[in-house]
Amino acid sequence: MFFFFGMNTSDKEYGTEGYHVCTRCNKTGYWKLVKRTTWLILMFIPIPVRVRYLAVCPGCGGSAEMTKEEFNEAVKRNGSGGSV
Repeated sequence: MFFFFGMNTSDKEYGTEGYHVCTRCNKTGYWKLVKRTTWLILMFIPIPVRVRYLAVCPGCGGSAEMTKEEFNEAVKRNGSGGSV
């Protein structure tokens, strides 16, 4: 009997967060709100393993992790819809 498995990570953008200065690259700009999900694929069935909520720097791609509640509030402030 054979078992096929793999891993995959997907990103979904929810607009921009705020105008911030990055501590890594010192660029100033609107950070992107990203929901990053890591999936375990077992016999062609995707199973979410880890969900991270991030604010991503537009310059260097550095990120700051947020809680789900903080992320939902930022999405609501952004005006791009309801909760995640």
